[in-house]
Amino acid sequence: SVSLRRATMRVARPLAHHGMKFQKPTRKTVTEASQSFSFTRRAMVLGGIQGGIGLLLATRMAWISVAENEKYQLLSESNRVNLTLIPPRRGWIVDRAGVPIANNRTDFRVDIIPDRMEKDSRDRVLAALRDLLALTAEDLSRIEDDLKGAAGFQPVQVAENLDWEHFAAVSVRLPELPGVAPTRGFARNYPAGAAVAHLVGYVGAATAEQFKASKDPLLVTPGFKLGKDGLEKVLEGELRGKAGAKRVEVTARGKLVRELATRPDEPGKTIRLTIDAGLQEYTARRLGNESGSVTVFDVTNGDILAMVSMPAYDPNAFSDGISRTEWKMLSEDDHLPLMNKTLQGLYPPGSTFKPATALAILGGGIDPNRVVYCNGGYQLGNRRFGCLGRHGPMTMHTAIARSCNTYFYTMGREVGIEAIAAAARKLGFGAEFDLPLPSQRYGTIPDSAWKMRRYKQEWSQADTLNAAIGQGYVLVSPFQLALSAARIASGHELIPSLLAAKRA
Repeated sequence: SVSLRRATMRVARPLAHHGMKFQKPTRKTVTEASQSFSFTRRAMVLGGIQGGIGLLLATRMAWISVAENEKYQLLSESNRVNLTLIPPRRGWIVDRAGVPIANNRTDFRVDIIPDRMEKDSRDRVLAALRDLLALTAEDLSRIEDDLKGAAGFQPVQVAENLDWEHFAAVSVRLPELPGVAPTRGFARNYPAGAAVAHLVGYVGAATAEQFKASKDPLLVTPGFKLGKDGLEKVLEGELRGKAGAKRVEVTARGKLVRELATRPDEPGKTIRLTIDAGLQEYTARRLGNESGSVTVFDVTNGDILAMVSMPAYDPNAFSDGISRTEWKMLSEDDHLPLMNKTLQGLYPPGSTFKPATALAILGGGIDPNRVVYCNGGYQLGNRRFGCLGRHGPMTMHTAIARSCNTYFYTMGREVGIEAIAAAARKLGFGAEFDLPLPSQRYGTIPDSAWKMRRYKQEWSQADTLNAAIGQGYVLVSPFQLALSAARIASGHELIPSLLAAKRA
């Protein structure tokens, strides 16, 4: 190195001046000195880096052990203790007298805990369960798929709604079935069956879309079901309750050490309805397999005493899991057992709509004793609108009693469609009501503005004649028709009520 050589020469000159001999450094000496200097510099740099890393590690360890102590303590506890959710018992639905309309029954079920199942015994265990529970190939395929996607102590359902014999057969063989967990839970029960199907609805397992939307692990817990239709769906938040939890201590390899304290579930609320369960069942029996709907009101306060749509399905079958064959039969039935005709069915009311036209006539100041002669029809231009007979002279009372179209053609045209539509809405037609039931349909109470919006056409006199007798564009639901009769009978604008607590 040039710098090192110059430094050596500066030291050598004074020594020579004092008569001292100086030996000129060799190339080897210079090289060794240069290497020693470079090594020392690298050692200092590396030592500084190591010291910095050590300081960072010490700081991180102090942060973890002090500031994040609680976080890692919880993680350690979660590795040591596994939680298994216990589905909550759904709240009961009872009638006005406390008679159960929807309650819970004991459900015997068998699950598999994946972490407790040994890999080499998996096929043997599934084969034993197949023989004990008469599982089909489809059941086994579903169980194997669930096991592949299962994690930890999340149970995998094998079978539910078992009778005591099958449940006991599995229970006594538990030493031979590692990972199998027979349990007693609760399943939904509807004592009145099809009589309350469209009123209370039914429960079922959560769909994949519902789980993705909520990320609630309870939704994929075997045995848990939520409301799918009717009151069960709308009042899900009140009926569900809070899940319990079973805690078990495990080793680092996931082996069971012991069972810890279990947190019990909290049942859902009991919902009291205005329905009379006896009247509901009686009405359903009278309808039988006929396609129809019945709604019974208490005209003193608007309480709904019965709401029946027939034919219907058995909600117990839906809750247990309906087969594809049964579903196909129900969906293809021309009597529409899956449809709640009470609130979702829309029909031309015909002559049952005439009291609404009569109310419009009275509101127009027309004397109800005014006589209209019925000769069998009404002539409008070159078109004749027929009647049900030749009734002769008709007043409002006799026209309603004998369902005379001619009277209502005449008076309806005189008061006009706007008055008829306003009177119909006062009776509850064309309205949706505050009831805890899904999918109400409004129906259609037409007027001139409605026709212009819908068809871009002017209202005609022929439209008025048709609407006056409940035909043409008029569509109402059976529930609206029953409410209109209750309002006429009471003389008050009754507000329908289905929840007893809400009315109180």
